[in-house]
Amino acid sequence: MAEHRDDPADDRQEDQPPDQAEIDRQWEGIVAGLEPPVWGPRDYTVDDEDEGDFVAPDPPALGSGRPAVALSAAGLAGGPVALLLAALFWPGIPGLVVTLLIAVMVAGGVGLFLSLPRDQDRDGPWGGDGAQV
Repeated sequence: MAEHRDDPADDRQEDQPPDQAEIDRQWEGIVAGLEPPVWGPRDYTVDDEDEGDFVAPDPPALGSGRPAVALSAAGLAGGPVALLLAALFWPGIPGLVVTLLIAVMVAGGVGLFLSLPRDQDRDGPWGGDGAQV
């Protein structure tokens, strides 16, 4: 059976939300036990000491690669680009030019395929099975 209350003031207190001071007091009780971290990512400092004698080697010159590979890559990438640009800006393109661009693209792919290493040395020139540092 339901409980009967005699005082209507008790019903009004239950229907009203708690005031802001009560909410703040409860929040302070919840976060009172929490402590900030001892250190964070912005507290990190870098040591200025030099820890080694490593000097990076000079990079090779840009033109020191194999020219056949560079030409094959240019043909493989440039063929489709040239076909796309020709389709956009040259609507009456002759069939011979299209055939020539497709041949350049195929020749570039074949050239890159033929430039792959043929030996079975899967470990690379350093040997082992991991990264070299």
